[in-house]
Amino acid sequence: MLNITADTAQVARTYGLDARKSLLFSAIRLDSYPLVAPLIARTGEQEYLLVRQQEQGNALSAGVPKDRIKFYAPWVTIDPRVVADTPAAESLTSLVRELADGSAVHLAADVVYSHYRTLAGALEVTADDRDETPVVAYALDLDEVLARFAAWRGTGIETARRLIADVEHLAGLADEFTATADTRYSALRALVAERSLDALLIAAPPNFTEVTGVAQPEGAVALWLPGEEKLLVLAPENTDGVPGVPAGRFGSVGAAVRELAGGPRTGVEDEWISVGLARELEREQAELVPVSRELGHWRDIRDHEDLAFQVVAARASVFAIEEALAWAEAGLDAGREFTELDIYAVYADKIVEFRTANAIPFAVEPYFTNLHSSNRMLFPGPPVDYPINADTTCIQLDAGVRIVIDGVIVATSDMARSLPRTPGAKEAYAFFFDVVRDGIIGQLKPGVICEDVHEGTLNYLAPHLDRMVEIGMLGTEVDFNTEYRKRNVGHLMGKQESFANELRPGYKHVLDVGSYGAAEIPWRYENAAIGTEDLWYIGRDRTYIVSKR
Repeated sequence: MLNITADTAQVARTYGLDARKSLLFSAIRLDSYPLVAPLIARTGEQEYLLVRQQEQGNALSAGVPKDRIKFYAPWVTIDPRVVADTPAAESLTSLVRELADGSAVHLAADVVYSHYRTLAGALEVTADDRDETPVVAYALDLDEVLARFAAWRGTGIETARRLIADVEHLAGLADEFTATADTRYSALRALVAERSLDALLIAAPPNFTEVTGVAQPEGAVALWLPGEEKLLVLAPENTDGVPGVPAGRFGSVGAAVRELAGGPRTGVEDEWISVGLARELEREQAELVPVSRELGHWRDIRDHEDLAFQVVAARASVFAIEEALAWAEAGLDAGREFTELDIYAVYADKIVEFRTANAIPFAVEPYFTNLHSSNRMLFPGPPVDYPINADTTCIQLDAGVRIVIDGVIVATSDMARSLPRTPGAKEAYAFFFDVVRDGIIGQLKPGVICEDVHEGTLNYLAPHLDRMVEIGMLGTEVDFNTEYRKRNVGHLMGKQESFANELRPGYKHVLDVGSYGAAEIPWRYENAAIGTEDLWYIGRDRTYIVSKR
C-alpha cells in the first residue's frame, strides 16, 4: 500500500524543508496552501517527497536530495533546458498511480480534501479519520462586522489620498474610494443560492477574516447559515478571545454543522480543508459541495470596495522593490559582494521606511517574496544565502505586501521589477514594460474578457519575437505561443493573487469598472529570469497603473 501524508513537521524533520518559508507558492496561495504543499509518499522501504515542479529550484536549494524527490505538474517554461534532466508527472494522480504500482493508496487525515477527491476518482483510495474536537459556536452580529470594515476603510481612504495627492498619473483615482459600499454578504448570499447550499463552512484564512472581520483563532472556522441569515464562529473548546455571543457547544465541527444547518448541502473549501474534516462532516450526513474557486471569485470581484487599501499596498510595494534593487545595483557598480538575503533585508527595511515616512496607521508587512539571482536558478523562489557579485546576470524581485488591521487582511499587492546585467536582458526588460503597460494594461476596459487579454498579449509580442531570438533571450526550439498559453499574463487580486480569475486561456470572467489586478510578463531564458509586473485598476473614466511611481 502507498501511504501519503502532508505532515509539515515530518517534511521539515526528514527533508529540512519548511513548506511555508522555503517554497514560494505555499506563501502566495493563502486560501489553498495545502493544495500546493509537498507530500510524503511511502511504500515498503521507499519514501519520496512529492513536489510540484514549479518549486523544483526551491526544493533543491533547500538541500533535498534530487533522488528523494518526485515532481509532478510540469512547470511552464520557454527554456526547455531548465527541466530537460528532471522528469515530472503530468499530474499528482499519474504520479501516485505510478508509485502505487497497482496497490491501494491510503491518505493521512491531514491531506487536503481536493487531493482525495481527485485521487479517489481514479484509484482505490482510503483515508484516516481525524480526532474529533469539541467546539463552541459564537454568533456574530453582521451589522457590527460591516461597521468595523467601514471604519477601517475611512482610515484607509485618508491614508491613500495623502499618498497619491501629488502623483499626476493617478489623478482622479481618489474619487473611486468608498467606505460605505460593501457587498460581502449580498455576494455571499448569491453564491449560496447559486450552489443551492444549506450551509457554508469557511476555514481558509483570507475567507475567514473577510467574512467575520476578526482575526482567526487557531482551529476556528466560520459557518454561514443562509436560512437564518446567521454567521457563527466555531472554535475549539477553551479557546480564548473568540468574538460573538456563545450559541452552543458541540462534539465536533461536523456535529455542529449537522445540528445548525438547515439541510445537508454544505459548501466547503476543497483546496483548504483536510480529508479528515471532510470525513467528519460526511459522517454527520453532510453532502459536501466544493466552493474554493467560488469563494476566490467572491473576494476578487469586490476588491474595489477596499481600493484605498490596495493603493497603499501598491505604493508600498513599488517603493520597497525599486529601492531595494537600486541599492543592489549601486553595490554591484561599486564592486561589492552581498547575498540574496541582504537584498531582502533592504527590501524589508524599505517597507518599514515607507510606512514610517508616510505615517501609515496600520500594518504593512511582507506577503510573499520571489527574489533570486538567475545564476542560482530560473525557477521562482524566496531568497537564500546565495552570492550576488560581478558574475550575477540578473536579479528578479517579484513580491507583495499585505495590509493588516487587527489580524484581518484588507489588501495585498503583487508586482515585479528586475535588475538585468547583460545587454540582451537589459533590452528585453525595457521592452517588457511596453508589453505590460501598453500590450496588457492597454487592453483593459469594461467588457473585456480575461482570456481575450491573453490572446491580445500574444499578438502584441508576435512582431518582437525574432528580436528576442537575435539578442539571445529566446530560442527556436519551442513553440512560444503554445507554451505561453499554458500560463497567465496577469490576474485579479482578492486579498491574495487570484487563481479564480486569471488573464489566461479558458478564463471567461468579464472585466468591469472596479476590476483590480496585476499584469505581468515573466520571462526566464538562458541566464536571465526577468519579472515585469504592475498593478492596475479599471476606473469609471480610465484604467490606472497603480504601481507606477
